[in-house]
Amino acid sequence: MPLTSVSFRSTSDPAEARTWFGELVAAEPVLMSVIASVTDGLAADPARYANPRWWAGSDGSGRVVAAFMRTPPFPLHVAVATEPQAVALAEHLAAEGFTLPGVGGRRRPVEAFRDTWVRLTGRTARTMMQLGVFDLVVPPRVPFDVTGHYRHARQDELELVSTWAQDFADAVHETPRPAPRLDSHVAAGRVGFWVDGAEPVSMAYASASNGGVTRVSGVWTPPALRGRGYASGLVAALSSERMEAGERCMLFTDLSNPTSNKIYEAIGYRRIGDDLEVELG
Repeated sequence: MPLTSVSFRSTSDPAEARTWFGELVAAEPVLMSVIASVTDGLAADPARYANPRWWAGSDGSGRVVAAFMRTPPFPLHVAVATEPQAVALAEHLAAEGFTLPGVGGRRRPVEAFRDTWVRLTGRTARTMMQLGVFDLVVPPRVPFDVTGHYRHARQDELELVSTWAQDFADAVHETPRPAPRLDSHVAAGRVGFWVDGAEPVSMAYASASNGGVTRVSGVWTPPALRGRGYASGLVAALSSERMEAGERCMLFTDLSNPTSNKIYEAIGYRRIGDDLEVELG
């Protein structure tokens, strides 16, 4: 079998997907973070997304070497794949008459998938977002004073958590998307608030750890409260808490927003890769 040859199998069962991808999560926990956390969430709550699907690409020995996921209405997610493997999946799905609203993940395999998809289907493609992938390998710090303090979100604050999670989703995506349900994150102490006075002024959450990696997401400060360093204090405190628990922190940033990129770099995050999200017309 040629080195670039890959065979695909798919499943709609999160437990089966978790079994398939266990070794990849251990070997590539940053790349597999989204698939790992979403798959765990669906295993615990199958109603979270309708009609999820995972694709595993295997080499000639049967070893899983590529991982893809689709949880409608979200785009196809490319987690681990070489460019030829991404091309092969595009060919496979196009031959099956599959329809996709978009594709996202690591830049180069996404570009390879996009170009193949457009060529085979005659569909159009438009770049929606360019993302930086960051991780944290040093203790976080905020290089200025921030008024207030960090604490966990409480069960009686679920309505506010849900509202801010949706506000974040609405702000970062051009097309409407449902925010993730964070009830279990709140229960596990993985949703943090920055509080100034008696009121929460900023929110973020950390995914459950997979392969030792947690993903800091949903960093949201209402527009009227921005410019005071709240997000910096919050992300530093949440990241420090997760690091002290033995977890490696990572996050994604919108590269078109230099403010957020500067915030995370000042805290201590370093850029380790680039992601791309593409709309397929």
